Amino acid sequence: MLRLVSGTVGAAYALGYLVALGDIGFGRGARWGWQWAGDPWRWLEARGLFHFEPVARLDAGALVWLVSPLDVLLAAALGGLVALNLHGAVSLARGRAVCGSGTGGVLAALPALLAGSACCAPGLLLLLGIPSLGALAAFFGWLVPLSVLLLAATRLVQRRRGAPAWFGA
Repeated sequence: MLRLVSGTVGAAYALGYLVALGDIGFGRGARWGWQWAGDPWRWLEARGLFHFEPVARLDAGALVWLVSPLDVLLAAALGGLVALNLHGAVSLARGRAVCGSGTGGVLAALPALLAGSACCAPGLLLLLGIPSLGALAAFFGWLVPLSVLLLAATRLVQRRRGAPAWFGA
């Protein structure tokens, strides 16, 4: 059951990441169809730092998806790491609660929670109107690899502390 919940949260994170990037949106029409961009190598062109050009457009009713293979790959990697971290944190917290030794497993997930700022931090800073936003804007693109590194490091720490593997017993 924990794997199902963690996987669902990871999939929701990946979808939220694609929505935050603007690859998935909602239109007003009820159009159904598929349209290729034309150039097969367009998927390697960057729109921004760690944000790539779409190769196709999928219209499914009110849902519009600009299909960018590298953005989908990044979203899947981030969502998978979030699912692994959630699974490890809850497993460690349950184990510590059974042993009566505190909730150290939840603290191990703190870097993963900080890594969640990859999609939301720029928007939050815009909403807050922080004056130094211009100076920080140059670093927003680096939040994605920083998130991947923090999530992977957190998962390694969880595994060393005894968190179960995703696959296996």
